[in-house]
Amino acid sequence: MIPVIHELTSPFSIRIESANQRLRLVVLKDDCEFVCRKESLKNLKGFLSGDTDSLFKGRLQLHRSADEILVEAKKEVIGKINTEYFQRLLLVNPE
Repeated sequence: MIPVIHELTSPFSIRIESANQRLRLVVLKDDCEFVCRKESLKNLKGFLSGDTDSLFKGRLQLHRSADEILVEAKKEVIGKINTEYFQRLLLVNPE
């Protein structure tokens, strides 16, 4: 399985890769791993469908608004991803 990378605010990007039965979301800073989090596809889809406005606690957090997801790393918003685009990224990484 090929990891999917999405550019955030420079110098950050986010990579989504398969990790056994879960997905691993990795924030990169200048192509070096900055923070990461493993989560099930089911929980990520629940987040996107409106079960909750925020996902994760700690160094990596995702916050959903009407049509975008804010990516927060180490208490700083480092970029955003269109919600529909994020859903398509998850389809590239089926369980």
